Amino acid sequence: MDSSTGTNNSATRSTPKPLDPKALAKSRRTIIMVFLTCALPIVAAFYLYFFNKPETTNNYGTILSPQVDVSKTVFKDINGEDFTMSQLDGKWVLIQAIKSNCNETCQNAMFYQRQARKTKGKDMFRIERVAFVTDDGPLDTLLLRQFPDVHFVRASSRDLQQWLPLSQGLVGTKGSAEVGALEDHIFMADPLGHVMMRFPRNDTLDFQKFRKDVSRLLWASNIG
Repeated sequence: MDSSTGTNNSATRSTPKPLDPKALAKSRRTIIMVFLTCALPIVAAFYLYFFNKPETTNNYGTILSPQVDVSKTVFKDINGEDFTMSQLDGKWVLIQAIKSNCNETCQNAMFYQRQARKTKGKDMFRIERVAFVTDDGPLDTLLLRQFPDVHFVRASSRDLQQWLPLSQGLVGTKGSAEVGALEDHIFMADPLGHVMMRFPRNDTLDFQKFRKDVSRLLWASNIG
């Protein structure tokens, strides 16, 4: 066997073929398209966040700013025992101020809170409810039976107004102009004890929108 022939054959086999310019250009275009597909959403999000922030938000309730921390304030429950919001640390808390003779609108608002909590399924235990009774009158036994999971607590309207704000809120949030008396609204506190949202008046409250706000907060939160 001729060794020179074997060497020539080996050299021939090891010589790489020149790349097709058309194929190379096509591969480059594919890589660029993949890069743009991945990068565009990030660039768009960056632009929208820093340069094109919307003037209004999609939430139904009014976001409160600054948010008041009430976790250490001491109240008395209807049995005369000390109660603080810190007892509910780690929970989202729906808050309502009521009169002892809770009327139909008042009871409807409490019912909405109960139903919104129930629709959360296994997450319902992430939500607590507190009703602050702003007078010294006795509560109807039927009301207590109807809402057995609510924390009924005594507190004056004057004390509550220090941390359940009726006027503050972010400009442009929906419902920000619908302000009434303290007893006209449901408030929400986050798991850290900050009152962070006020919902529109109870007599015009849209249950579906209210429920969606509660759902969004639970979905977006890693705590509580």
